[in-house]
Amino acid sequence: MSWFYEEHGSRKGPVSEEDMRTLATTGMIEHSTLCWTEAFGAEWQPAGSCSFWPPQPAGVPPALPASRVSNRWAWLSIFGPFVSSMIVNALAWIGGMPDRQSGIVAVILSFAIIFTSMLTDRRALMAAGFRPGSPFWILIPPLYFWRRIRFVGRGMLLFFLSMLVFLFQFVPSFSESWDMVRHPGNVSSYVSRHYEL
Repeated sequence: MSWFYEEHGSRKGPVSEEDMRTLATTGMIEHSTLCWTEAFGAEWQPAGSCSFWPPQPAGVPPALPASRVSNRWAWLSIFGPFVSSMIVNALAWIGGMPDRQSGIVAVILSFAIIFTSMLTDRRALMAAGFRPGSPFWILIPPLYFWRRIRFVGRGMLLFFLSMLVFLFQFVPSFSESWDMVRHPGNVSSYVSRHYEL
């Protein structure tokens, strides 16, 4: 029996029932993902009501409605680093901490806030009954938020903001690194600029 499923407004398939079971157990399709097979006629059905969907263990409730899932930890992962940088800069200005040292502290604090809040958000999704997949998704925040939209059905603004943060933080560093590879003589000027030597 061939199956089709909906992904972001387009039909995917045909795949076998075993493939659908694998997609369900790995979290690639959700309980509410629309699926179709010839036996359904003209109607698409939620994956949770299909034969391939893993049975719910006895005494375990289904996932909460997505509208009840809080976004507070997701928002903290977006805005926390900006707040921490402002705090570190203010403390450096008041305490006379060198720019290089305050910059290192700000980066460490920012990464700690980003990854701690994203791990906490992931745990909150799991506590609500969702299966967010591997924790390694948090290593690339825009991909994590894109997958999160699939679980809770909302959060496009979080995804776009995470893309902006990712582009403004990592793309300039990447382009400077690429420039150093192309022009090895620029390494000393890069190090002098960034580490005030």
